[in-house]
Amino acid sequence: MFKKRFFAYAIDLLILFMILSIVGIFIPTSQNVINLNNELASINDNFINGTIDMKTFINQYSVVNYSLERDLFLPSLISIVINILYFVVYPLYNDGQSFGKKYIGIKIVSSDDNSISSNQLIFRYLLMNGIGSSILSLCFIFLLKDFNYMCVVSILSFLQFIIVISSIFMVIYRNDFRSLPDLIAGTKVIEVKK
Repeated sequence: MFKKRFFAYAIDLLILFMILSIVGIFIPTSQNVINLNNELASINDNFINGTIDMKTFINQYSVVNYSLERDLFLPSLISIVINILYFVVYPLYNDGQSFGKKYIGIKIVSSDDNSISSNQLIFRYLLMNGIGSSILSLCFIFLLKDFNYMCVVSILSFLQFIIVISSIFMVIYRNDFRSLPDLIAGTKVIEVKK
């Protein structure tokens, strides 16, 4: 089951990447975003070359990265909406299947029966795909500044990493192949009988 879930997810990520790339064509990159990216590259180079110490690096990086994240608010918001449409709305109206799951022959169902609710899908993907941490990061950009924002986002990213890694091991080693988001949302992934 792990291989099927992996390949279905890989297909979904590829499709999602193509969708986001096409949408990204229509979102212009501001000169400020280009300048901030160049500034981040310069800060990284200075740190690697030993021109600045770790404390200076962290301070400069957090200030510039915070400004960059604020400038990228709209593209980030659009990405979150597209993720929700792809991983929550589409499977809700397609019998618990994304394009990848449909192609591979698996689907998401409630652990109690074969139906799936919108709340279960939302809960599952808030945890699984990092949508929840992305939403929180967007909220924190207006609540926190510079270093504090970077610390909170780093913690959220680390927690998301832990969820993904633990979910991989759970799907591999559990008899019911359920991941952490599956357990929390009350869902499971089953093979579709053909």
